[in-house]
Amino acid sequence: MNKFIQAIVIASLLITSAAQAVVIRGTGTAALVGKDLTDPENNGNPEANVGYNATFRSSVENGFGGDEFAYNVFDNRVGGGNDKWCCDTNVWVEANFGTKRYSLTSFTAASANDVAGRDSDQWKILGSNDGVNYTTIFNYNRDGVSPWAQRLQVNQYKVGADFANPAAYSIFRYQSTSVVNASMHQLAELEFFGNEVPEPSAMALFALALGGLAFSQRKKQK
Repeated sequence: MNKFIQAIVIASLLITSAAQAVVIRGTGTAALVGKDLTDPENNGNPEANVGYNATFRSSVENGFGGDEFAYNVFDNRVGGGNDKWCCDTNVWVEANFGTKRYSLTSFTAASANDVAGRDSDQWKILGSNDGVNYTTIFNYNRDGVSPWAQRLQVNQYKVGADFANPAAYSIFRYQSTSVVNASMHQLAELEFFGNEVPEPSAMALFALALGGLAFSQRKKQK
């Protein structure tokens, strides 16, 4: 086997291995994990921005209910019409948790009901703490290839298998810059899961308190 063929074989194995790391949970709303960071009580109103533990923002079509708006990706439903987001091709939507920061451990992304050509083939999950500077946590980039094999399919991506252990962020953004082969983008649902991490200032105060306690104990022992 010459070096060129060997390189092709290795690349193919790497792509296959990466694809196998994704957990396909099934199709439809029942395949969602549920109780994610945006709605841990699972009581968010799918028709209005009520009952969620985050505030939302998007590049286009802000809102829940009544149409294929951006915030439908957080409504705990996988389907067509009012259960999905359908819009332009270069788009983003994000969840902001305010003063709370989370280190992402997993997330799900579900395909919508329409043609696979509207699925994103170049998309990222980004993290930010100021809404200005964003860091890539996960990157999917396979030109012309959808990450989903079926309509309404829920894919789960996990830390360690699909992306490296990230820093803690208060904002998580889904951003798509290309679709498979259509003029519109679609997505049914997103779920974010993670561990809350204290803000650096709080951690510093805690460390300072521990240091003071240790110093006090040493003085008593003298």
